[in-house]
Amino acid sequence: MFANFAAKRHFNGPLRAVSPVVDNLGEINWKLASKQAKKQASNQADISSNSRKLIHYIQSSLTGRAVPEVISMRESLQLFWVEAVSLLVPLLYVAGVLGVFGFAILFFSEPMVANLIEDNYLTATHWACPAVLSLGFLYILLRPIFGGFRSYHGRVLLQHEAPALFELVAQMSRHLNVKPPKRIEVNNETALRVDAYSGINSIYRDEYKLIIGAPLLMSLSLNELAAMIGHELSHFRSKQKKVAFYLMHHVSEWLYFRASGQDKRHQKLLKRMQKENVPFYEYIELWVWQRIHLIQQWVFACLYRAHRTMTAWKCRQIEFETDKQAIALAGSNAFKSMFRALRCAQFAQKAVSAQNDWAWKDGYLLDDYALAVALEAKKIPASGMQAIHSGFSHAVSVFCPSDAQRMKCANDQPGLLKANVAARFLLERPQDISKQLTLLDYQSNGIGRAHAFVVPSEKIRALKQQKDQGISHAKRYFDGRNEGRILKFEPSHERDVLQFDIQRSIDFIRDNRVEDRKHQSSANNLFKRIQQTYVLERLRVSKLPVNKYMGQDVVPRKDAGAYLDYMQSQYCAAIKQMELMDQVFYQRANETLNLLAGNEREGVTRAFHNLELYCQVRKTVEDLRLALQPLNLIVNGLHNGASTRVLQAGANEKQLTWVMLQTLKRELSERPIHVAIHGKLVHVIKYLDYKLGDLPERSSQMSIMAMAEYLDQLLQLLDFQYYKWQGQLAVVFNDFEYKNGITQVNLLKRH
Repeated sequence: MFANFAAKRHFNGPLRAVSPVVDNLGEINWKLASKQAKKQASNQADISSNSRKLIHYIQSSLTGRAVPEVISMRESLQLFWVEAVSLLVPLLYVAGVLGVFGFAILFFSEPMVANLIEDNYLTATHWACPAVLSLGFLYILLRPIFGGFRSYHGRVLLQHEAPALFELVAQMSRHLNVKPPKRIEVNNETALRVDAYSGINSIYRDEYKLIIGAPLLMSLSLNELAAMIGHELSHFRSKQKKVAFYLMHHVSEWLYFRASGQDKRHQKLLKRMQKENVPFYEYIELWVWQRIHLIQQWVFACLYRAHRTMTAWKCRQIEFETDKQAIALAGSNAFKSMFRALRCAQFAQKAVSAQNDWAWKDGYLLDDYALAVALEAKKIPASGMQAIHSGFSHAVSVFCPSDAQRMKCANDQPGLLKANVAARFLLERPQDISKQLTLLDYQSNGIGRAHAFVVPSEKIRALKQQKDQGISHAKRYFDGRNEGRILKFEPSHERDVLQFDIQRSIDFIRDNRVEDRKHQSSANNLFKRIQQTYVLERLRVSKLPVNKYMGQDVVPRKDAGAYLDYMQSQYCAAIKQMELMDQVFYQRANETLNLLAGNEREGVTRAFHNLELYCQVRKTVEDLRLALQPLNLIVNGLHNGASTRVLQAGANEKQLTWVMLQTLKRELSERPIHVAIHGKLVHVIKYLDYKLGDLPERSSQMSIMAMAEYLDQLLQLLDFQYYKWQGQLAVVFNDFEYKNGITQVNLLKRH
């Protein structure tokens, strides 16, 4: 339903070009993409001269073999210990469940047998029923044992697409005395992974695949990429270490998934708990199910903590040992620069995500995500580099040491690979592959004809800078009053104001700036207090703990309803004075529009009328923004645990915002507000539906999280278009006033 959501996952996890708001990467049909690439392999060209040179260089550099690794008796005992712990920790849960089941059977079967001996068949049947039900309870408690491992995928890279890369991996595998990966895949993550080839157990048989992120191929050098690949391949040098290392990670992931409630059964329960108008008997059933899940989560959390404490030290030690092999291949300088390049690429994703999010709102699509990340990584400012260097001391996880520790242990050592070559030259056509991955992402999101709307990242950057310049012009033109509030952009009822020309309007604004600033400050303070009081009142109505959501400093008022009405009346009085000044700004803009030449007027007339029409729905937009606050609090609190009462409160807030959303859409549909997308003028409702997907007929068809995300995206899109209209007006009107010698509002700020 929400096929065209913006790239929200860029800020939190594995990254894709324009990902929907989901938590898995299974929506891209990687198998179909790989089959299509294989069908096109008949048109493959000969290996380029560049690849031939790289293959010859790799073969001549990676000569000989590394010394086979010998494990001492002490280390064998350590590996045996962590393997035993990793296997025994899940068995503790199974043993505990079987122990409870055995005690239940013993407790119910003894009186049942005694009554059967005494020929009390009815009483014996009563005792037999709980014993039979305990079998179902055993099944419920043992269900989390099965499944729950995350797998990673990508588009299969063919031999003719990257002959030099395949040769590099093959020669490194031979040099390290390990089996080469079954295949190499590429996706849009900024990570290099080793994953099981077929099933979770295949990795213990040396059947694995190498998954490389396209942004790393575009931004790293050959030596830096070789250091990453060498580190991953070195885990397979010793069979005993390999089994211990991946067993620790798999068990840890298995425990973490259940402790954090990410398994499928827990997610299904959460969906049921979000139903609207739940009957009392179903509420009791959900309450019981939730308590069972909470007990399971608590048990798995304890097991996860115990397992992490007893095995993480060995994981860190193995990481240091594999780093030594990577340094021997690529050299210590390349190993250290690899961390910098990797963190720079991951840091650059935020800027690319911001640009991509803006482009999505304005009707554009990024053509090459990997190249955009690589280019942005080269433009990181000094403050960003300082933040990256400060992050070296933070460990990614308990099982992996920090970057600073790993770089500190890298002694000065020359590597076998010495040439300074970009990693993208390992591929025949790197940009074609990265563009295919980006388009594949768009297609998986349901964006049709995405290739017709893609533009380079440099053009998106230029368009965004132009838009930011328009916003800065709007701040100066509207004297900083366009933040957080929709202006009353309509004619005044005051006869004197209607007779103002441009200069007189500016003089009036300048003369009353001090008083207007007082009203603005008062309105902002009142609005913050209204927001807090409204959220407190909604939490009180829902019988939710205020301290959990608002902090310890917030104390709810007993007369919150009356206090809220009083604050809203005070806010309306302050807003009324501000709106009188808004109409002076309208008079100034209207007079400027009337004096513009015909060609200049055509470009801003639509934006001017859109502002006039949009200001008529400002009350509905502000009410919806206020009603979204408690819903967002509840949704954000779900990460710390959810109960039936919390989810039912969220369902009530969802119904409230649903009514306001329908009102807003009805009011917008009654007004001819048009926006430009892909070079065409469409109604704002059609624009919202195109970006957010069609709204379902009933609120029960949306979850709480989906509703909060939908409203947040909707308000962001409306704000984006509103500030865009203001910027279009301000750029033209500021230029007109400057050319005609009209004195600005703020005399200290020049044009």
